[in-house]
Amino acid sequence: MTDFIFMVKDSSYMFVTGPEVVKTVTHEEVTAEDLGGAITHTTKSGVADLAFENDVEALLMLRRLYNYLPLSNREKLP
Repeated sequence: MTDFIFMVKDSSYMFVTGPEVVKTVTHEEVTAEDLGGAITHTTKSGVADLAFENDVEALLMLRRLYNYLPLSNREKLP
């Protein structure tokens, strides 16, 4: 893939249908974090690349990532 997905623990979620629908259809109780939270997607599904404790840590790492990327395809890598 050509993208980078950063998620913040206990506040970033990614799923097609939420815990309420899962409970209605399968009668299984699951939390939003277990269903599509940062830890789930960085350790099990592989959808996300990194999980952070808070937004500030995520933004600092994003700045660091941008420093590795050239501004165009004609520039050499830093």
